[in-house]
Amino acid sequence: MTVIEIVGALVGIAYLLSEYRASIWTWVFGILMPIAYVYIFFTSALYANTAINIYYIIASVYGFFAWWKVRGTAVKPMVIKSCPSRYFLLIALSVVVLAEAIALILSLLHESRFPVLDGTTTALSIVMMYMLSKRWYQQWILCIITEPLMIALSLLSGLYPTAIMYTIYLIVAILGYIRWKRQFHKQNPTQQ
Repeated sequence: MTVIEIVGALVGIAYLLSEYRASIWTWVFGILMPIAYVYIFFTSALYANTAINIYYIIASVYGFFAWWKVRGTAVKPMVIKSCPSRYFLLIALSVVVLAEAIALILSLLHESRFPVLDGTTTALSIVMMYMLSKRWYQQWILCIITEPLMIALSLLSGLYPTAIMYTIYLIVAILGYIRWKRQFHKQNPTQQ
């Protein structure tokens, strides 16, 4: 346990609470948290999760501007959308193909301690972040799937504050799914 890990976990919780509220601040914390986790995961030999945190920094900059463009200010309530059903198969295939490819690369490099788990969580996170940038409430489903895997990966790696953070993520993800879905239906009463 390091100070960097504790700070990263606390910023991660702030990130998730902002995401739960559909706040544009999600993206600010989404830039800060991965900076700590690039170091944490790299020193823990979780190289796919190191790379995903570099991706998070870039995606958070994109997400901030994508949400800002829609909102115009940080005060207006965010419009939540539903993922078109025609994308469901593509999303599932993307996760599977990415997970397999990342796990294979990690296995061939003999660097990652847990290549399948590292690759799977990374693939889910890549797709989940894209869905979040689109404001699709179903992104929380991928979050609910990812968090138990991240808890296991953190525990296996001895990253206990990180495991606690992901446990909180799991609880907030369930509540976030309920809240965002409810908000979507409130904003779109004809799409029940």
